[in-house]
Amino acid sequence: MSVIDLLRNKLIKLQKEREKVTLEKGLAARDNTDLRENFAYDYWVEREFVVTAKIYNILKEIEELGPKIPRSKKKKRSHAPKLP
Repeated sequence: MSVIDLLRNKLIKLQKEREKVTLEKGLAARDNTDLRENFAYDYWVEREFVVTAKIYNILKEIEELGPKIPRSKKKKRSHAPKLP
């Protein structure tokens, strides 16, 4: 397996973990409607941020390691000529 394949497998695991975390966050919100005093909700929100950050880091690594696709350069538009 290549490094990119390993990163993709890790990415899939993290996406599944984020689904579980999001579900737990929703259940914690439902249990106590006052979210200012809901420590379980705060825990799951922070956990969701951590997992999402890991996902973005892995996506960035995959992009850096993957083949580079040349992007077309946009032509600069010239301004319309002024009328006399």
